[in-house]
Amino acid sequence: MKRSDKRKQRPQSILGAHISALHMDISSNREVIFEGNKGILEYNDHSIKINGGKYVVAFHGRGLHIKTMTDCTLVIHGFLTSIEYII
Repeated sequence: MKRSDKRKQRPQSILGAHISALHMDISSNREVIFEGNKGILEYNDHSIKINGGKYVVAFHGRGLHIKTMTDCTLVIHGFLTSIEYII
């Protein structure tokens, strides 16, 4: 009898499936490098909301500003108090 080589795959959580497309490097609470940018939805010195496709990531804090922006990467500076994932 042949043994099946099919491996069982673990089901991914909904959150894990969505977040796998983004990458963030967080340096303390002063800088975030965000990869997976599909557009800026809101931008002021207290809140920056980024479209990540099927989700939105909101950064909250004081003195927030975008230092660098390319096609898919943002560098956010300021005093970060929270990061929110909105699915």
